[in-house]
Amino acid sequence: MLTDPIVLAQLTALHEEYEAALMSNDVNKLQEFFWDSPHALRFGIGENLYGAKEIANFRRNRSPIDLQRETVNVRVVTFGDDCGAVTLEFIRNSGGLRRHGRQSQFWRKFDNGWKIVSAHVSFMALSYMDFAAAIVRLPIPAEFRADVQLNLDRSAVIAKPMLDFPLGDQDEAAPVFEP
Repeated sequence: MLTDPIVLAQLTALHEEYEAALMSNDVNKLQEFFWDSPHALRFGIGENLYGAKEIANFRRNRSPIDLQRETVNVRVVTFGDDCGAVTLEFIRNSGGLRRHGRQSQFWRKFDNGWKIVSAHVSFMALSYMDFAAAIVRLPIPAEFRADVQLNLDRSAVIAKPMLDFPLGDQDEAAPVFEP
């Protein structure tokens, strides 16, 4: 049965426990949620982890700084009484930037309870404005973002004719200055 109310309640409660363990960096509890198998999988922000041992090692060595996040669009779907998926979007500070990300988990019910067998966590691509701000470590306050974006858009319009100007293979874009 698709999204049976009883199974849905079980998996939703487990997701809430997982989220609480994540926010408190309860490494042991987080590891208990994952399937203890070499087939368990977690694709993270900057890592691909294959097997429960790699996932556990990541958890033990992960920085506990800036773990807090706000979750939105949480969706729980169950398939029968032993399989389900939890997907969500999140907002989290990372490297001084407020980042938008997403997470998906596939859960399976075993004899010893529900376990995450596969998980994926990623950030959405940064806009040029956010990418540039991150490089120079200059956060753009919310009240200025619209104006900064307007200036970037204007600069792109101004630069377009120059960027579109055709150059041959032998043409130099500008003379080379040699002192």
